[in-house]
Amino acid sequence: MLVTTPYRYLIGPGDDVGAELVDDLCRWHDRMVAHVRRHGASSRCGCGDPDDCPRIEARDLWRRAMNEFGVDAAPLTFLRQHGGGDVHG
Repeated sequence: MLVTTPYRYLIGPGDDVGAELVDDLCRWHDRMVAHVRRHGASSRCGCGDPDDCPRIEARDLWRRAMNEFGVDAAPLTFLRQHGGGDVHG
């Protein structure tokens, strides 16, 4: 089986809730990679737009991933790295 994103392996057949979350994670991942390329990977975001920053969305996605996948969310280091803390404060 070919896995094209780092999130698809988290869901099994018939896991509709997990599939929806994985779709959200894939969209976020693409936005976040582009954001990091533009603004850097420092823990303090310099984009100046906290309302549309994918780092803000990462907090909710990390919480959802931990709730949905439990310990299987541990390898999601890119999400975990950007999903914690106050990045615009």
